[in-house]
Amino acid sequence: MAVGTFEFANQALRNDLAAYASALTTIVQTLPRARALCDQVVKETQLAQALLAFASGPQAMEVAQIIFQLRNLWPYRDRMFERTLGFTEEMAEALLLSEEAQRGLRLLARNNADPLSVELSTCLANIYRYLQEEHKLLETCHTRIQPHAQNMELTHKRLTLLIAAIDARLPSSDGQQATLRAYSAAAEILHNWETGVPLDERGVEILQRCIESLEQADHLVLALLNPKSSAR
Repeated sequence: MAVGTFEFANQALRNDLAAYASALTTIVQTLPRARALCDQVVKETQLAQALLAFASGPQAMEVAQIIFQLRNLWPYRDRMFERTLGFTEEMAEALLLSEEAQRGLRLLARNNADPLSVELSTCLANIYRYLQEEHKLLETCHTRIQPHAQNMELTHKRLTLLIAAIDARLPSSDGQQATLRAYSAAAEILHNWETGVPLDERGVEILQRCIESLEQADHLVLALLNPKSSAR
């Protein structure tokens, strides 16, 4: 196996993982704010429901239905796993619910002189603002993670190729076995991609360990292919 062939495949694989780790870092730093915004939405709906206890009539019932729907947020706030395919559904939900908040505002605008309607409008305006901000944050996460979700299969293929080439082309030795162990460790870690890497610090640590395994294998195989250079 030529050194150049190995270096190209290995570097491409390491670049994939480094970029993926960077995307995960962005998500780890962004999702807490998105979850906090969802929590604020829930608090505003609770206040709105408390206000609606003093309201009556068809319009109040329609606004109450909107408020109830606005509490039906996706559970991704509490589920930190398996979000490596992106945030399409959550983004769509944020837009849909913000449209519902706007619909409620239009209903309440008919009675803009009523103090209760004014307070309810404030709740819905805050909810709309929180959902719009949440959508922007999710869009950032989605933009960073989706290319890697689409690239998973190719990353797996590169790693499989490297393991097979080292096993077939390098003579059996302690160094070769150590290299295979390093790549196999990386392959085991990457297996998590099939069901999703945790989108918190653990996910970042998983990919960092994978990159470290590849770097170790890099040094080992170069030493095997070019022992004179490594001796110096």
